[in-house]
Amino acid sequence: MIGKVVRGNDVGGLLRYLFGPGRANEHTNPHVVAAWDDGVVAAHTSRSDPRLKRLTALLEQPLAALDNRPSPAVWHCSLRTAPGDRELTAAEWADVAAEVLHQTGLAPRRDTSGCRWVAVRHAGDHIHLAVTLARQDGRRARTSHDYARLGAACRVVEERYGLTITPARDRTAPRRPTRAESEKALRQGLPETPRQQLRRQVRRAALSSIDLDTFVEQLHTAGLQVRLRFSELDQTMVTGYAVSDPVNRTATGDLVWFGGGKLAPQLTMPRLLASWSDGQRHSPATRTRASRRPASTTQTLKTLAAAASKLERGDVLGALSTLSATHALSLKAHGTGRRQ
Repeated sequence: MIGKVVRGNDVGGLLRYLFGPGRANEHTNPHVVAAWDDGVVAAHTSRSDPRLKRLTALLEQPLAALDNRPSPAVWHCSLRTAPGDRELTAAEWADVAAEVLHQTGLAPRRDTSGCRWVAVRHAGDHIHLAVTLARQDGRRARTSHDYARLGAACRVVEERYGLTITPARDRTAPRRPTRAESEKALRQGLPETPRQQLRRQVRRAALSSIDLDTFVEQLHTAGLQVRLRFSELDQTMVTGYAVSDPVNRTATGDLVWFGGGKLAPQLTMPRLLASWSDGQRHSPATRTRASRRPASTTQTLKTLAAAASKLERGDVLGALSTLSATHALSLKAHGTGRRQ
C-alpha cells in the first residue's frame, strides 16, 4: 500500500476537492467510509448530498479551541493499493484508516480525545484521510516521524489483507513517476516514462564508472546531456548533477532535467562519490588506472564554472586570470610552457 502525506491549512478547500469531480473527472461516487464519529459517516453516504460547510465546521472546532491556530492545520494522507491488488470493501478501508491514525498517533484506538478526521473514498483503489491537527482535549497534535509511522501502518494492513508488500520507508525507494509523466508516456506509446528510462541509464553508467570523469563520459556515450552543479563556496567542488535526454522535451521545446536525487536516492552525487571511493580503496588496479588519467573533462568544466561565477559578479579580470592560470598549468604539465 502506498501512502502519501501533504500538509496544508485550508480544511474546506480540501473537502471540496475530495467531494468534487477531481482534476480530470476521476472522482466517482465520493463518500465517507470512516470518521471520528459514526454520525458523520451516516450523514455522508454514497446516496446523500455532502454537507461540506457543516463537516468543515465540525472538523475545525478543535482548531478554534486552541489559543493559536497551528500551521499547518490539516494533515492530508492518500492511501492507495498497488496495481493487481483486490478491491477492499468499505469496512476494510475503514480499518485501514483507523490503523494509520493509530500508528501515527493522531487518533489512537480507544482514545476519544484524539484528532477529528474523515476518510473519503471516491475510487475503488484508494481513500483520502483529512485530519485536523488539534486534539479534542485542547492540545496540539504531534506529527513527528509520521512518514515512518505511516510506513509501519502500511506494512500492518498489507499483511492483514494479503496486499502487495511495498518497499520499506527508509527513503531508499526510487521516485515514482508523476501522474503527468505516466499519462504523457501513455499518449506517446512509450513502455516507460522518461524518468524511469533515465534512472536505468544513469544507474548503468554509475556501475560502470570508477570516478566522476568516467561517469560523465558514460552518460555522454549514452546520448544524455549532463549539467554539473558546483558549490557556492568552492566553485571547483561538484556537489550535484542533472541529466536530460534530448528526445524528451516540454511543449515549448525545452529540455527536461532530472537531478540524481529525483531519479533515486542512491544516485545522488554524495552517494556516487562515496561508492566510487569505496571501490577504489578495495581495488589496487582501479586506483592505478584512476591515478594515470590525464586532465579531465570534469576539470575543464570546473574551471569554466569558476570563471563564469566571477563573470556573474562582474569580476572580468578575475575570470580571465582563472582561465589564464589554468591554461598555463596545462602547458607546463605537457612540457610546452614558455621558459622565462
